[in-house]
Amino acid sequence: MEARRTSLRAARRLGPVAAALSLVLLAAPAGAAEKVKMSTFQANLCCFTVYVAQQLKLFEKHGVDVELVYGTGIQVANIMVSGSAEVGAFAVEHGVAVASKGQDVKLLVLNQRLPPLSLIVRNDVPTPNAGKPYPEMVRDLKGLKIGISSAGASTDTTLQYLIREAGLDPKKDVSILPVGDPNTMLAALKNGVIDGAMAVEPTQTVAVHGVKIAKMVVDVEGGGAPLFKEYAYNGMFVRSAFLKERPQVARGIVDAVVEAEQAINDPARTEEIMGVAAATMKGMDPALFRAYLERYRSIFQPVATQKAMENVNALLRAGNLIAQTVPYEQIVATDYMPRDFPQPSTH
Repeated sequence: MEARRTSLRAARRLGPVAAALSLVLLAAPAGAAEKVKMSTFQANLCCFTVYVAQQLKLFEKHGVDVELVYGTGIQVANIMVSGSAEVGAFAVEHGVAVASKGQDVKLLVLNQRLPPLSLIVRNDVPTPNAGKPYPEMVRDLKGLKIGISSAGASTDTTLQYLIREAGLDPKKDVSILPVGDPNTMLAALKNGVIDGAMAVEPTQTVAVHGVKIAKMVVDVEGGGAPLFKEYAYNGMFVRSAFLKERPQVARGIVDAVVEAEQAINDPARTEEIMGVAAATMKGMDPALFRAYLERYRSIFQPVATQKAMENVNALLRAGNLIAQTVPYEQIVATDYMPRDFPQPSTH
């Protein structure tokens, strides 16, 4: 009964049409879940909301049977855009970039509002500008080999943005090397293949606080650059046709994500969330994940604001990745995007 009341409250926040759709979904008989394929990342905290919704059966609760299709870097967006998956959980900047080129993609809901990224370097790398105001510390990258997940990925675009902010040329002053997912990125750091990385969680938490082979240069996740004070990092994308043909499924995905984020943000459910991490974040020490959760759980929020989307556009325009701003109404499914995020109820 409490679950039903939670879903109804979520539906009311999103308007009468959405409320009606959610009521239809709630009334659906057991076993009526609709199948969808969803492209996403594996063992990557940018999509931890997806893992929570899957492991806690929240997609199923809201009438959706999700099959996860894994990729790395820009592949995850390409899987969805190519039609190999109906839904994609990937960086919002990728969605904006393909929309600017005429692709029909719509952002339903955010999985994460701030990038789970940090610029780190090995402990033996000199950082004379450490502790100085942003972006002076980024100038210490000159002449270094810095790893990213893949060319065109958010690790790449964010790194190049920070380098330009520091007055350096990302094509001349720094060697940028694609090194793959968090596990291979960590290995590249350990083995000295790279001097540092625009690391995606859990790489930086493990490298800095776990095995202690690296140090922080810029904590993007903590708002190290002004652009990232209000941002839309990772979200659920579908096509306009999907919204017309399967509105209940789209609503179910939104409701499942919101409920997953409420669970992540609820301190009373920490042990439950730790269980999800144990099953999905292979290789990450539980104590490190707990520390990460305590510090960063608030970045798992569903609302993409106008300002957040403007900042995504600004990042892409700064790198000449889009020619002009993609309007909010063009990229965001405004009938589905949540308008607020209520705090989790106490237990």
